[in-house]
This record gives sequence, structure tokens and C-alpha cells, in this order.
Amino acid sequence: MLNTSYSLTSSIKNQQALENQISDLNYDISSEVKVHVASDDPAAQAQIAQIGRQQSANAVYTSNVTNAQATTSLVDTSLSSIQTSVQRAKELMLSASNGTLSADQRTAAITELQGIQQSLQTASQATDSSGNALYAKGSPTQIPIGNGVTIAAGESYDDVFGSVSLSSGGTQSLDTILGNAISSLQGDSSGTLNQTAVNNAMNALDDASTHISNAQSDLGVRETRLNNAADDLANDKTNLTTSRSALESTDVTEAYTQMQQKMTILNAAQSMLAQISKTSLFDKLS
Repeated sequence: MLNTSYSLTSSIKNQQALENQISDLNYDISSEVKVHVASDDPAAQAQIAQIGRQQSANAVYTSNVTNAQATTSLVDTSLSSIQTSVQRAKELMLSASNGTLSADQRTAAITELQGIQQSLQTASQATDSSGNALYAKGSPTQIPIGNGVTIAAGESYDDVFGSVSLSSGGTQSLDTILGNAISSLQGDSSGTLNQTAVNNAMNALDDASTHISNAQSDLGVRETRLNNAADDLANDKTNLTTSRSALESTDVTEAYTQMQQKMTILNAAQSMLAQISKTSLFDKLS
């Protein structure tokens, strides 16, 4: 009797363990996740947590890169427009400097130059969709795009509008260069042009064009960095997702096979328990 009672208790415990294992496997299959809590697999859970932290950080970096690319695109368009305006100012100065323009034509050229000067002043105050200045007063904000990696999406106001290096020496702002060009075409009180002033203004506009070209080149380098960062983050996302899936995702085929095996064992154990119970009943009736 004692042996029969022990066998019954042991069989019941084994069946309960099998039922729990089958239930766990069924949950793994339905959720497609095999590591639910740290106790399921402490080593895997630690790696999953580390990957999760990296995924969260990369999501922030990816968002920053996307926003920075939007800003650099705006700056690129703005610099192109500024360069077009400077080139137009050079054309107007060249036409006016040969002395063939009538007074009305020169006045029209001056009016257009004044419009260009105003458009550059407006461009210098441009903002992105969040209201941040494209041309920051002071150093532009450095945006994190990777672990310990930052980049400026916008430009410094002074670098673009405030400090044009002149071939004659010194620096001038774009606004001053346009102002001098306008003044040179207005001439003296009688309207007579000072050819030296006109030539100096034309040279300064050449310097301004070179200055903007340099700014465009610098921006192009940053745009390339951002594109590379976007590609790297996309690759990291794929690799991290794959690594995490290998650690925590259920191999449904394997889990289903294990569950079927355990169900077979459970059915056999239940049959054995029925036999043990029947034997125990006969012993009591004997």
C-alpha cells in the first residue's frame, strides 16, 4: 500500500510538471516569445536588455538624423538662393559699370540691388519647421547622431552673412557688400560713377560668391555624414532586431515538437496513473 501511495503521488507531481511545461510552451508559441522574465533565461535576458537599450538610443539618433537632414535641406536651398542673388548682383554691377546704362536703367539696377539686399536680410532670419534659426547667432546646435557623435544641421549666421573674406584684405558682411554696391551705382551728387568704387564692389561680390560656395561645400560634407549615419543606423536596426529575435523569439516548429512530445508523455503518464489507481482500489477490496 505504501509503495502504491508513493507511486500515485509521484505520478501526479510528474503530470503537473508536464502540464505546466506544456502550458509554458503553448504560451511561447502563441506569444512568439520564449523569454518572458529573467528567470526564463538570465543570460539571454541580460543580452536582450542591453540590445533594447541600444535600440532605444538608436531610435533617438535616427529621429535626430531625419530632423537634421530636413534642416540641412532647407539650408541647402537657402544657400543656393543666396548664391543666385549674389550672381544676379554681379550681373547688375557688370552691366552698370560699362557706362552704357541710361539713368533710368541705372535706377532700375539700384532698385533691384536693394531688393537683393532685402532678400538676403530676410534669408538670414529663416527658420526650420520647429522655429529654430537656420543661421544661428553664435555656434549652431550640435545634434547627437550616434554614440559620442554630433553634427550641426544649421549654419552660423556669422559664418555665412557676417564674415566674407575680401581678396583686398579684411572682412565684410554680405549686407555691407550689397550696400557698397548700391552706393557705387548711385555715384556722387551729380550721379557720376566712381569707377574705383564700382570695381571694388564687383570684387567684393566675387569674394561673396566664393564665400557662399565654400559654405555650400561645407554643408555638402555634413549632408554626406548624415546620409552615412542614416545608412549605418538602418543596418544597426536590422542587425539588432535579428540578434534580439534569436535570443527571445520562439522557434515555433521546435516548440510545437516539444509540446507534442510532452503531451505524448503526459498521456502515457495519465494511463499509468489510471492503472495504479485501479490496482490500489483492488488492494483495498481484497
